[in-house]
Amino acid sequence: MTRSFIAHSALGERLKFRSMTGQERISALFEHRVRLISDMPNIQPRSMLGEDMSIEVNLATELGGAGSRFLSGQVTRFAYIGKDDGDMCVYEATLRPWLWYATRRSDFRIFQFKTAPQILQEVLAPYGFAIDARLTGSYRTWDYCVQYSESDFSFASRLMEQEGIYYFFSHAQGSHQLVLCDGADSHTELPAGPVRVSYHAGVLAAQILEQDFIDSWSHSEDIASGNFAADDYDFRKPNAEIDTMRQQPAGHSRDSFEIYDWPGGYTELADGENYARLRLEQLAGRRELVSAEGNLRHMAPGYLFELARHPNAQENRRYLIEAVTYDFQENALRVIGAADAAYSESTSSTSYRQSFEVLPDSATYRPARVTPRPRTTGPQTAVVVGPAGEEIHTDQYGRIKVQFHWDRYGKRDENSSCWIRVSQTWAGSNYGAMHIPRIGQEVIVDFLNGDPDHPIVTGCVYNAAQMPPWELPRHKTQTGFQTHWSKGGGGKHMLRFEDSRGTEHIELSTDHGNTHLHMGYLMNQGSGVQRSYGFELRTNEWGSIRADKGLLLTTYTQDFAQKTSRDNPDGHEQMGATLAQSNALMQAAGQAVAATKSLVSAMAQGKNQTLSGLVQGVQSLGGVPQAVAALAAGGSPEAGVSDDPDPAMADAQQMLDLSRKIDKPVVSIVSPEGQTMISPRPIVVSSGQSVSMRSVSALTMTTGAQLTQLAAKGMLTQVSEGGQINVVSDGDIVSHASAGAINLVSKTDASITSTAANANLTGQKSVVIQAAEQDVFVTAKTSISLICGKSSIVLLADGTVKINGVKGLVNFTDNLDQRGGKIFLNCDAPIGGGDPEMEVATLEEDAHPAAVLAPAAAAEEAMDQPGVRSPTLDRQLAQIRREGWKLRFGPAKGGSSASERKKTITLDSSLKGRPLAFNAAAAHEVGHALDKREMDTSSRQAYINSGLRAEGSAQINEIRVQREILANGGPDILANENSHHMAIYNRAYDEALRTGNFERAEQTIGAVYGTNKASGTGGKTYYEMYGERYDDLPLTKLKKFFGIE
Repeated sequence: MTRSFIAHSALGERLKFRSMTGQERISALFEHRVRLISDMPNIQPRSMLGEDMSIEVNLATELGGAGSRFLSGQVTRFAYIGKDDGDMCVYEATLRPWLWYATRRSDFRIFQFKTAPQILQEVLAPYGFAIDARLTGSYRTWDYCVQYSESDFSFASRLMEQEGIYYFFSHAQGSHQLVLCDGADSHTELPAGPVRVSYHAGVLAAQILEQDFIDSWSHSEDIASGNFAADDYDFRKPNAEIDTMRQQPAGHSRDSFEIYDWPGGYTELADGENYARLRLEQLAGRRELVSAEGNLRHMAPGYLFELARHPNAQENRRYLIEAVTYDFQENALRVIGAADAAYSESTSSTSYRQSFEVLPDSATYRPARVTPRPRTTGPQTAVVVGPAGEEIHTDQYGRIKVQFHWDRYGKRDENSSCWIRVSQTWAGSNYGAMHIPRIGQEVIVDFLNGDPDHPIVTGCVYNAAQMPPWELPRHKTQTGFQTHWSKGGGGKHMLRFEDSRGTEHIELSTDHGNTHLHMGYLMNQGSGVQRSYGFELRTNEWGSIRADKGLLLTTYTQDFAQKTSRDNPDGHEQMGATLAQSNALMQAAGQAVAATKSLVSAMAQGKNQTLSGLVQGVQSLGGVPQAVAALAAGGSPEAGVSDDPDPAMADAQQMLDLSRKIDKPVVSIVSPEGQTMISPRPIVVSSGQSVSMRSVSALTMTTGAQLTQLAAKGMLTQVSEGGQINVVSDGDIVSHASAGAINLVSKTDASITSTAANANLTGQKSVVIQAAEQDVFVTAKTSISLICGKSSIVLLADGTVKINGVKGLVNFTDNLDQRGGKIFLNCDAPIGGGDPEMEVATLEEDAHPAAVLAPAAAAEEAMDQPGVRSPTLDRQLAQIRREGWKLRFGPAKGGSSASERKKTITLDSSLKGRPLAFNAAAAHEVGHALDKREMDTSSRQAYINSGLRAEGSAQINEIRVQREILANGGPDILANENSHHMAIYNRAYDEALRTGNFERAEQTIGAVYGTNKASGTGGKTYYEMYGERYDDLPLTKLKKFFGIE
């Protein structure tokens, strides 16, 4: 007889099938318990574990049919049960799918930027079994998904349940395959046995022999929730509405109940709508269920079949098999015939039974969300990470990356986690606190709703590698913050509060510029020695105090119960008293100014009357017009001083008003005990209007060097009493009125005295000495001289009087007495007059008869010799002529040169009649003319180097012309040059042609050229010539004068 069930294992026929019970369901792990018999009493269970075992089910019946189906699985448990009545050894094998191994392994693992199918593949691939992925949907990319203390199976199941993915197993001999599905297209008809299965019940069922059929069919419907709503929150779109709601057609009037899910597990509305659809499909799939039984062998979950012959025609349709329970029995020895008749007769033959659950194929199957989501039990710590070489790694939201202590796969870099938000003590729209944890810090991480997929940093903690900023418990009374410079450290910023009684203070500081603000008890932070009390602000860098609406600096104690911080009563009172005294002094000064101006006016009137008389006298003498005009111009004008002795008083009064309460942008500095302003360097006091310096008592201005007083509109010095002394111990005194007069006025005697040298009184036009009421005395110990041009009167101490002149006039309206021992009169007067004019002849710079030639004259003709023409040189000459250059001959043996300033090439006239040397010299100087680079005057050596480089450039032009003439069949214009030097020049030129580096060639040639004697320099080398030229530069002389070089 043919066996209906055959066990295929590693032991072959030594293990025979006896019975199998088990269940297989979509999205569940099957488990089959298989009883086996064997004549082997010593099968080791361990040898069977992990092996594949297949149960072959023969689908043939007496009425026909053929083929087999297989139920395969991994042996996960194998046990010896005992012996049966026939003395056969009985064993039991538990068969489970390979996916069951995923329940044996759990992990903590992070997946980033992957879809659910990609995550499933990564989790299940290491098990080494094939997966048939029949997925047709599109799946969101998970930015961050965590397997958190879950078995691989639980994690995969949870993820599939959320994404609407389910699975079943397809079986073959020796293997089974995991099939992933997400829709009706993933299912096919039963692969073996009839697809159309009949229903027989009651008496008819008892008459059916050896045929697979269904004899029990229970169809039920449930009330299901017909509405699903979900919502979530995305901090990146805090005001976005991402709530979703879906409903399905009501199957019953009570199907309108709603399930609301929060958080929905999404941040994009499209994902939320997809999840809502999946949940409704899962709920709808449970509305209508069928439980059935029958004498069946081929029913398998995940496949489709069609029901036939049911008395209710509506039941005869296609169904998806969701779950199958197996009960197979067979006495293998009886079927095949056994030697032991007692065993054969005492046991029954073959039976099989299947119960199963199905749902109409019109419904979409979705797995129920039964796998619990892991929840964290509290906060944990992690280490902040980021890219190599960085100290701070964050994004626009201040988020960070961390390495969790449980993460075995993270590389402690920027890919170790998702971006994690950091809790701040205060956070608002462009305001709040910001403390970004830095790479290496240990942070406290909690999880929103206990979800490992949503970490949030709630704080930072110290550890042995990240110690507090100051020593504890020594400084346990200190509170504050201390930062660390990034990158590389090297400094810090700090805000620290010291609450220790007796040394209370606050410190705000930065190591940048050693800048500190200390308030309270001031102490040396290193030694702890007290320094003072109060506050100190210091820096090694620059400092600024700015207050747009006013600034009050005061050392007065303020009564804040009655006053505000801007009130300045003490400063206002003190300034008012000073201005009152100053005003009294200024009134006296005003009176003195008025009196002085009246006196100066009277003096000017009397002086002008005297000058009028003098003018008349000079005119009666027929005096020269210049003298008359000078006298007629009169004396000095009246004193041009303002009537207001204190123009700054109005501004001072305004500042007094503003200092009462600082509510304008002014600065007021007030101190009851005085102020000092001290600097070893310059101090500048500047005002756009007026400056007032007022003192109730003395005012002293001293300087160790020059004191300068400048006034654009007049200067007034008023001393009410006590006199005024101006003493210059060493040096001169100069009082200079550039556009006006100097008036020295004294009520009593006025003296101008030189105690050790001359006293000089000089007038550009006239000098008037007047005694308004009495005499003018001019006395001298040795002589008195009156000199005017060619006329003079000299009075000597011995009584000699000398009067000298060219011509003269003596005119008296009254008597003239001439008395003397002897009187001589000479009547021979000289004839003629005037000095001859000297004519000065000038000579043009280029007027030497042999110097200048027209462009087409001798200098041009000298080059125009047969066989020595160079097209390159011709083009160069044409070019410099267009630029305004001229050629000329200079003195013989004077050398040749090119002057950029004069645009002139001067050729040594000794080259006339020597066409080879002439063309060589011309090519050299034209090379200079074409070189537009400036000479480097930064140093003497730089100047020499740039000169020699220019010589090298000119020599290269010579070689270029030389080779062109030779190529055209002409003579060697450089045949008479130094052969050793020419060899060096040519090698450098050839190297430049090869590499294109002509600057190097110029330097090489120039270095050699500098040893040559320069023509017209008295035998000096080019090195020496350029050095002397540098020394003669005006810039060089200025440098030497100022000690720069």
